[in-house]
Amino acid sequence: MSLARPLTRTRPEDRLAVNGGTPVIPAGYTLMSRWPRIGAEDVDRMVAQLRSGLLTEMSCRAQLHEFESELAIFTHTRYAVAFNSGTAALHCALAGVGVEAGDDVVLPALTYIACAAAVIHQNAIPVLADIDPATYNVTAETIERAMTAKTRAIIVVHLHGLPADMADIMALAERHGVPVIEDFSQAVGASYRDRPAGGLGTVGVASLMAGKNLASAGEAGILVTNDLAVRNRASQVKCFGELLDPQGGYTLQHGTLGYNYRINLLSAALVSQQLFRLDEFTEARRAGAAQLDARLARLPGFHPPLAPADSSSCYHMYRFSFDPEEAGLRISLDQMREGLKKAFWEEGLPLVEFQNQPLAGHDLLQRRLGYGRGCPWTCHGRSEMRYDIAEYPGALTAIRRSLIVGYPSQGALANPEAVDAYDRVFAKMEADRRGFERFAAGLVAAPPWAEPARLF
Repeated sequence: MSLARPLTRTRPEDRLAVNGGTPVIPAGYTLMSRWPRIGAEDVDRMVAQLRSGLLTEMSCRAQLHEFESELAIFTHTRYAVAFNSGTAALHCALAGVGVEAGDDVVLPALTYIACAAAVIHQNAIPVLADIDPATYNVTAETIERAMTAKTRAIIVVHLHGLPADMADIMALAERHGVPVIEDFSQAVGASYRDRPAGGLGTVGVASLMAGKNLASAGEAGILVTNDLAVRNRASQVKCFGELLDPQGGYTLQHGTLGYNYRINLLSAALVSQQLFRLDEFTEARRAGAAQLDARLARLPGFHPPLAPADSSSCYHMYRFSFDPEEAGLRISLDQMREGLKKAFWEEGLPLVEFQNQPLAGHDLLQRRLGYGRGCPWTCHGRSEMRYDIAEYPGALTAIRRSLIVGYPSQGALANPEAVDAYDRVFAKMEADRRGFERFAAGLVAAPPWAEPARLF
């Protein structure tokens, strides 16, 4: 039986733009939704940093340590190490927990490519775990299915700002004696059982690039942990393999292989300043999410992001799902997805995908483009290993039946004007379902993974 309510004749003002209505965002109007939100205090702090002439870690250790202390306090951890990117922080976290060449590292099938790239940087083997299509996160069950005798670390990504179920995951990891790396790049400001994301695993890492909830002046990253040995090993790899003194300071003696992953202090200065307003920004995102939740609750066939009682999302992205059968629409799931993207675009607002394929479909893993000659796979007796998107049905389901409100670089959910605009288009969807159905029925649509792998 259809869950759709009986339809009445659509008023002209309620018609979708694809059905002859007036777009919510008029042509020529610029909806100012950009991220990060830069205030006068941020500009003053950046100018002061420039005028100080202290722009590198080597010229200002004291300010760097102050910045790292702020992030350690924020995540309820003892130690923090600043990096020039989240990928660099993740690479050094892998080194910090003892991952070595040829080891297996389990990570989500649905996440950003940097997670797999960081594993390969460490000359280790990425092994993918499926996700729960309701939360978009890995679970203890999907991780355990992916684990092998060679598993030496687990990467848990709190996708879109919702923390994974860390209690079950940590219990699994403890049983197997495997460290857990939290990637909380999209979850800075989120919490799980009243504890901040980032401080729940063996070590936490986050990208602080300008598009994230806690933004830098371009690129930056952070590693946090309660384990001094992890902190020190990661710090060595960060900075040319320099040996550390007992307090964790650099000695300018190079004891092992390392890289130049040092942060630019302009980026650190902006992160430090933005940290003062993070609660304000997070509450704005939650208010925007609540408004859209309320709208989608009235719209048959549409579902807001899951909100488990023991977690508090910071809504880096607002990902809703849909089902044409529940909506009473005689179109396919692929027609509905492509129709929604086109209908919102005609209203002047983007709906986007986050990954049109699981990581298994990306060239990095399909072609095993590591260090050349098939390494690290061929270098460690794994020449037969292949990646197949069909092995990750949860990720495929999530990708096919969900979309994201706006681009992360816009911070749409923290902008009441943008939220109101999306709310009005969803209201049009409710009023003009048959108009949308006619439009979408005329589309030739295929699953998202029919196209080459992409981020958005």
